[in-house]
Amino acid sequence: MDEGSNEIVTKFLSSHIHIFMLYCTHMADDKIYNIEEKIKNLEEWNSEHARIKPVLQIAVDYHNKARREKYWKNFEKASEFYIHAIENYRSALKLNPRYYLQDIVERVDSVIEEHVNNMFNLKICGDRLKTKQGVKDFIEFMEGLNPEEKKYVDQYEIALSYFKIADIYFGDGDFDKAYEFFNKAADMGCNRPFLNRDTYLKIGEILFNKKRYKEALVSFVSALSFDRGSADAACYLDKCLKELKIFEHRFKFLSATPNEAKKLIMEVL
Repeated sequence: MDEGSNEIVTKFLSSHIHIFMLYCTHMADDKIYNIEEKIKNLEEWNSEHARIKPVLQIAVDYHNKARREKYWKNFEKASEFYIHAIENYRSALKLNPRYYLQDIVERVDSVIEEHVNNMFNLKICGDRLKTKQGVKDFIEFMEGLNPEEKKYVDQYEIALSYFKIADIYFGDGDFDKAYEFFNKAADMGCNRPFLNRDTYLKIGEILFNKKRYKEALVSFVSALSFDRGSADAACYLDKCLKELKIFEHRFKFLSATPNEAKKLIMEVL
């Protein structure tokens, strides 16, 4: 999938998700018709069935094909099927369903989550994050998601992707870019102690090399807060303390939280 196709798919996804979320919100205020209601209005139900079912069946078929391709990690092919599924789900909604509304909205909720996840996987698969264009596509995709859509993606996977991008910049000696993306990873606040430790270690290293020792010290304390046994963090913490000439407070910093470390720096300097 080329750059132009990526942009089209991202915009397509965003616009359709917005439309579907409006339907979901509206549905919460509507009465959902159960089987007894349908039986009471059998003629109307049959008429709607004749209008809705063919379109809905096409959507479901594409949805199932997308799921199969995603399972086999054929994310580009899965994306094509998800787009067809979305188009047909939207066509079904345009027919103003009454009895099938709940069924369609439930399916829509699944297709939104799965498509967002699939697009995320497409952006990070293979060596995409090792290229400038791949990084650009990934960032544009993430920035194009609203907070509700981002919830569909594992926060750890997002943080890990930012970390990988940062690590490449770090290895290339572009420390400003590396610092930017390591901070993006840190801001995710995912529940993975070792990723958080490594992220703050890298941030601390960059700050230390820039001679921003106070900030670096807090970063190394942050790294230790996720892994008290980190020899690398402890070693760098000692270097900071020596540069700041406050090594006598070493044990306080070793056991401090990041907020405690900030206060302690103010007290001892």
